[in-house]
Amino acid sequence: MSSTIPARERRLNAARLVGANAFALIAQLVVHMPTGYFGATDELTELGRMYAIFLLISTTLGVLGQIRGWLWTTRLIPLTLAINIGLFVAPMMGSPIVSGMAISWNLVGLLGYVFPREAASMTMRKSLSKQYLGDKAAIDWLELNGPALLHLLITSLILTTTVVGYEFSGQLLAMVTTLSLNIVALALSVPMMWGLFRQGYRIAIAVALPILVMVFFLGSPAIVLLLLALYQGIALVILISQSPVAADIFDYFVGYPALLLLVAFAGLSLIGTLLLSFPAASATGVPVSALDAFFTATSAACITGLSVLDISKDFSIFGHVIILILIQLGGMGIMSISTFAMLVLGSRLGLRAERALEEVLEQRGSKNAYRLTSFIVVSTLSIESVGAVILSYCFRMQGEPWPTAIWHGVFHAISAFCQAGFALHSDSLMIFQQNPLALMTFSALIVLGSLGFIVLAALLSWSRGELRKPGLHAQVVLIVTSVFLVTGVVLFLLVEWNSSLAGLPAIDRVTNAIFQSISLRSAGLNSVDMTQVRPASMLFMMFFMFVGGAPGSTSGGIKVTTLAILIASIRGIASGQPRVVLFRHQIPQDIVYRAAAVTIMSIMIGLTLLFVLLLTQQLPFEMLAFEAISALGTVGLSLGATSQLNAFGKLAIILVIFIGRVGPLALALTLRKEKPAKIGYPQARILIG
Repeated sequence: MSSTIPARERRLNAARLVGANAFALIAQLVVHMPTGYFGATDELTELGRMYAIFLLISTTLGVLGQIRGWLWTTRLIPLTLAINIGLFVAPMMGSPIVSGMAISWNLVGLLGYVFPREAASMTMRKSLSKQYLGDKAAIDWLELNGPALLHLLITSLILTTTVVGYEFSGQLLAMVTTLSLNIVALALSVPMMWGLFRQGYRIAIAVALPILVMVFFLGSPAIVLLLLALYQGIALVILISQSPVAADIFDYFVGYPALLLLVAFAGLSLIGTLLLSFPAASATGVPVSALDAFFTATSAACITGLSVLDISKDFSIFGHVIILILIQLGGMGIMSISTFAMLVLGSRLGLRAERALEEVLEQRGSKNAYRLTSFIVVSTLSIESVGAVILSYCFRMQGEPWPTAIWHGVFHAISAFCQAGFALHSDSLMIFQQNPLALMTFSALIVLGSLGFIVLAALLSWSRGELRKPGLHAQVVLIVTSVFLVTGVVLFLLVEWNSSLAGLPAIDRVTNAIFQSISLRSAGLNSVDMTQVRPASMLFMMFFMFVGGAPGSTSGGIKVTTLAILIASIRGIASGQPRVVLFRHQIPQDIVYRAAAVTIMSIMIGLTLLFVLLLTQQLPFEMLAFEAISALGTVGLSLGATSQLNAFGKLAIILVIFIGRVGPLALALTLRKEKPAKIGYPQARILIG
């Protein structure tokens, strides 16, 4: 007798059974019952083997029965889930977390089976029609199999993360189970990708790249599973994006670009935390604490460089690669990279998303925003590539073998251009104290990264003769940057000649002063011992860190244009002119207000952080003040306080790093929206000074 349950629901039930049984099979290997029926961790007892066979048979019969509509399988599925729940009650004493997760997983599946939800079929179909442009076969397939595919993708990602990422079980059975589930999810997602490809979405080709790379690592199951997880993560994002709820959420966020930035960087930090907490990311194989992984991931994603750990010693190559990816994504901007990828893959954003992109990039018109997005990605990769070649040679001259030198060259070129402050040596760049080529290469990368992509694009157009001269924004950025550079070099030489620069030849003192003057504004790399700098240097360094680089760059701080506007405002007030003028251009009053708001908010945040650190940390005032400004300006320089912070101090620094990276831009985006006043008020004067 056939079941009367709709085919869509039956396939979802089959997916629930597959996921629940796969999780139960792996969980019985993870739980610790030395004298019980599951045995110790990674032990497969006789009852465990019988249980594994039962799960395999029930999965096979249940899936076939649900697909074919066999009525008797309507009792097999709840019976299997109930048995799974009962068997994991006893292991709760020894392994409460794993057992609790197994019980919860099967209980949710059981409730979903007994109380099925009404599927919004018509709404889903309308959403799919927009994506697949009326392709009835693709729409029918996704409407039928979409919920089951979603469940399998989520399940396989979770199990891959636990088995491969956190190494919960070393048993071959766990690896085979995870691999089988991944293959099933992969096979079920192929029709969706094929449907996208037929509609002209070249993204279907891009997501297949992990599968192609996987062919070269067939001898390493762990790498194969990680690549499959990468593919499924992309497929999961595509599948979720096609749901009506996801479309509504996306439309809401693109209406608020500031909130979109916050969510994007927060998501990047959380994903980085997950990956850096894997045992494979640790140099010792023992995973770093969740808080330290969170601190490092946030610092990398927000291109800050502060770290409670020595990343050169505490993280493995895998950990370094994750940190580098976070730096690159955080430096170029998640929205810029995703937009560029869509352009390359032959797609475009929607109208509201285009407006959000225009606001984030401060461009008028989607055409200009798309052009600048392409320029951001291409120029970043080009500059970093040139820097990587030169730095690889420099590292090779330091005695490193070519493979290591090339890797270090690539890592440090990206870190320098993105102003990240991370280095693969415990003493940062002190190995290059007497290497002018390396220091000047780093300096060039940092300067180019701090100018901003709008300025770089203007300079490129000017060099080609397309512009008679750079615009006002580019002029202000270039002049203020030059003033800061020269002032920093002079001050550093005057104050540190016989201190942190002592013992170096005169030419090396100059090159180190140039490098530090450039680096301290946002890059966070150092070629001198920061614990040897004098208090006078700390003071002007904190001011430089607070100002930072240019808008639209990889730098932090309040930005050089903000400082220029404030100085011009003071000049206007002193001359009795109620206007702000820069290079014979009058600055609109709303921009002046925005500059003042960003500065005041940054000062308040910095003082609040310093106050909190002074209350909770037993460290000298100057160390904590330097740390607070460095975190707020996303610089990464430290006098040694970072590694001595307690848990509360780490959380406070994480929050300020996030605010320092996203806050000023988010505030500027919020203030940019002009709202006409509905009520007028009488003017009044108040005494100042």
